[in-house]
Amino acid sequence: MTVEVAFLLVLLVVPLFYLVGTLGRVQAGAYAASAAAREAGRAFATADSVDAAPGRALAAAGLVYSAHGFEDGEGSVTTGCEGPCLSPGGRVVVDAAVSVPLPLVPDFMEGAVPTSIVLTARHTEPVDEFREAG
Repeated sequence: MTVEVAFLLVLLVVPLFYLVGTLGRVQAGAYAASAAAREAGRAFATADSVDAAPGRALAAAGLVYSAHGFEDGEGSVTTGCEGPCLSPGGRVVVDAAVSVPLPLVPDFMEGAVPTSIVLTARHTEPVDEFREAG
């Protein structure tokens, strides 16, 4: 009886640990994409000039990605403006994406099963109505 219980315990617990670890990493990716889009939008909308805004947005998103444990190149951010950029009352639209690698997927199965999941987020940040036109 003890051998059967030990065998079934390993058979059930190992996949459960894998599932919990994988779901935790995917959830971290979802939080990272959402927060990166939000912080990049805020950094872009509060920039002093249109030339400095994209760099600020990339820096803010990079800080968020690294805080969530993602390496350089796993996350990306694209910015756009509705109307003239940084004009009072305008809007900044930010799209963020992060690639979450799935753990313990062997290299030989790369074509048969996905080895990573791409998570995306979009944030629209309003530019302050009372700022000077930039």
